[in-house]
Amino acid sequence: MLPLVVVFAGCGLLIVLLAIPMMRRRVKPNGIYGLRVPATFADEWVWYEANARTGLDMLWLGLLLLVLAFVLPLVEVSENAYALGWSAVAVIGAVAMAAVGWSRANRLLRQRQHDSRQTN
Repeated sequence: MLPLVVVFAGCGLLIVLLAIPMMRRRVKPNGIYGLRVPATFADEWVWYEANARTGLDMLWLGLLLLVLAFVLPLVEVSENAYALGWSAVAVIGAVAMAAVGWSRANRLLRQRQHDSRQTN
């Protein structure tokens, strides 16, 4: 089971490391890295704000996956159950994070457009 622990812990750590530049608003708009949805490409402020918040979500997901990588083997589950449980949390977490991020970006864009109409 040790190879799986190493791989799963490494994945959790990688997610944490990828989250930090997003949280710090260091990721410029691009087509590869970050929350890439129509709302984030429509407005640069929305890009940075939505990616900073999604970066925080990523940080928590990565930390959860990192902890699970080490805790699940302690409860003496089979290797298959370990892999399935960790993978299920990873997939469900990633889908939930993407859905929340997309919704948040849309809300931020609507708020930004509403605020700009009121100042004009």
